[in-house]
Amino acid sequence: MDELLMVVKEKIASMKKIENAGFTNTETATEYFREKEIILEGIVKTIETMTVQETAEVEALKTTVKALRDEIKVQSKHPKELSRRELLYNLGKGISAAWTGNNQALADLSFSPNLKADNWTNPRDVVWGEKGWQVVKAPLGEPMGNMNTNEQFLINPIYETEIMQDAAKKSVMMNLVRHRPMLGPSIFLPTRDRGGVQLHWLTAYGQQIKGSKPKGAERVELKAYTLAGFIPWFDEYEEDVFVDLGQMFIDEFIEVYGQEFDRQCLLSNDDPFTGAMACADVTKVDIKGATINDLTWKDFRDAVYKIPAEERKDCCWFLNETVLNHIANIEDTTGRPIWRRPTEAMPGRLDLYPYHEVNILPQIADIKANEPFAIFMNPKRIQHGNRKGIEIKKFDGTTESMEYGELFLRFRKRDGFLVTRPKNNILVLKTK
Repeated sequence: MDELLMVVKEKIASMKKIENAGFTNTETATEYFREKEIILEGIVKTIETMTVQETAEVEALKTTVKALRDEIKVQSKHPKELSRRELLYNLGKGISAAWTGNNQALADLSFSPNLKADNWTNPRDVVWGEKGWQVVKAPLGEPMGNMNTNEQFLINPIYETEIMQDAAKKSVMMNLVRHRPMLGPSIFLPTRDRGGVQLHWLTAYGQQIKGSKPKGAERVELKAYTLAGFIPWFDEYEEDVFVDLGQMFIDEFIEVYGQEFDRQCLLSNDDPFTGAMACADVTKVDIKGATINDLTWKDFRDAVYKIPAEERKDCCWFLNETVLNHIANIEDTTGRPIWRRPTEAMPGRLDLYPYHEVNILPQIADIKANEPFAIFMNPKRIQHGNRKGIEIKKFDGTTESMEYGELFLRFRKRDGFLVTRPKNNILVLKTK
C-alpha cells in the first residue's frame, strides 16, 4: 500500500502546472490538454488497484485528481487565445530574463528554476515570493537546493507545446511515430506477436475445450536521455528585440531538433538509440542490379512482399529524394519515363505505397556496395518517449568563451526512441 501511494504521489507531483498563458491555435490547446488527461488516467488506474481499506490519504489523492480533471475540462473548453507575436515576445522576454537573472520576470511568464539532474523540477512545485523562489510543497527525494542562485530554467509549458508544433514541421517522422508521455527515466512496454489468440472449434457436445496457450507479452524498455544543444548568442537585450529573440530561439531549436529526431528514428546505431535501418532483426533485401545505378521500380515492388499483408497495409517507404528522382527518370525504349509521364505531376505513391522523402537518408551518389538506402515500414512501430520540459541556461564554460568571448544559450530536452517488433515487420532495401 505504501509503495502504491508513493507511485501516485510521484505521478501527481510530475503533473505540470496548468497554465493560463494561452494558445496560438486550437490544435495545440487540444494536444496539451489531451496529454494531461493521459497522465491523470494513469493515476486513476493506479488508485483503483488499491484493494485495501481506503484511508484518508487515498481519499485526499482522489480529491486532488478530481480537482485537476475538472480544471482541465474547464480550460480545454475555453482556452485563452495567444497571438503568434505575443508568444514570440513572451518567449524572448523569458530568455532575456534567464540570461540576466530577472527572477520576477521569469515567474510572471511561468518559467521556473530547474536544479535536479535526473528528475527535473516540476513547475507546480515552486513559486516566486518576497524571499525568492519557494517550494510550494515538500518535494520528493532530496531538498531543492538554493534556487535563488540557479541559472537554468524550464520554459513555460505552454510555450514548449507551441515550439514542438513548429519542430514537427521540420521533421518527417515526428507526426508519424507513436508518442508516449514519460513521467520517469524509463517505461516498460508490452509487445505481442501477431496471432496471440488461438481459436478452437467444438464439433460435438461434451467435447473437451483445449486450453489456448498464446505467446505472452514481452516487455521492452523505453529509456529517455537528455539531449543538449548550444546556440551562439549575444548579450545585448532591449524590449524591442524580444519578438526577434523568441523567433531566433525557435528557428535554431526546431532546425537541429527536427533532424536529430529523424536520425534517431531511422539511422542512429546505438547513438544513444538504434533506428529502424540499424536494427539487427529487420528484413534486408538486395536489389537485383549489380550497383545502385541499376535500381528500378521493380526492386521496390518485389521487396514489399517480404512483409505480411496485414502489416503491409499500414507501411510506407522512406528514402532520399535523389533515389526517388532516379526512379522517376528511368526511360523506356522510346525515351519516355516509365514511372512518370512528362505531363504528370510527381506521384504520391511508389508502386501503390506512400513514400516520404528524408534528406538524412543516403543520397544515390554516395550509396556503395552492401549499403542500405531505403526503409519500408509502419512508422507506428517506432515509439517516442516524451519527457516534458525544455531547459535553457546561459553557458560560458566553453573554449570559445575563454578564447573569443563567445557566449552560448544551452537548451536541454529529454527523449527516448525504441523500434518495436522489427522482425518480419520492417524491411530495408540495400545494394549487393
